[in-house]
Amino acid sequence: MIQNPKARRLLAAVRGRTVAIMGGSFNPAHEGHLDIALLALQKLRADEVWWMVSPQNPLKTADGMAPFEARKDSAERMARGHPRIRVTDIEVLLGTRFTADTLGTLIAGAPFTRFIWVMGADNLVGFHRWAQWQQIFNSVVIAVFDRPTYSLRALSGPAARRFAKARHRQRSGWRLGRRRAPAWVFFHTPLNALSATSIRYGSDRPDGKCRTRQKQ
Repeated sequence: MIQNPKARRLLAAVRGRTVAIMGGSFNPAHEGHLDIALLALQKLRADEVWWMVSPQNPLKTADGMAPFEARKDSAERMARGHPRIRVTDIEVLLGTRFTADTLGTLIAGAPFTRFIWVMGADNLVGFHRWAQWQQIFNSVVIAVFDRPTYSLRALSGPAARRFAKARHRQRSGWRLGRRRAPAWVFFHTPLNALSATSIRYGSDRPDGKCRTRQKQ
């Protein structure tokens, strides 16, 4: 049972809708995030996209991580003018830390809402290191969008191999929100090389690696 009043109002507002959730640090939010959100709205026929700003990614060091409110503000600025993109602090409201726990709480608290977990191919590469990653695959449908240089590693990685039989064709991606988990689609879409790392460190390399370790 969700106790937080703000969280309960948020879930009541999307009852019966299809919501694509993009979780991340958004350190800072950038056009790559926006590109994927707009593709999710189009390809998945989602009613809205949530940018779920994480208080602290368990797999990332806090070194170089901007304060939560600053990251949330950057996401709100990037999403401005896109009414179907909602920036949310739902993990703060729920008091959850791991994605599996957050999604489990949302699914239990909003049984009439269709949730789709959205991530880039770079996240699929290391997805097997996420806490309870198989539970995530078994509880919510997943849309993976291609990222430069990650396609082959993502599709040959442990998570993709483990759930290979649950993968659906890209052209049927618009049905994903109405499928039962486990079900996932890999979208080969126009690629945006921009990353939060390249923004923080001033790199213009397409792989997001830094030309220098000196912050600007």
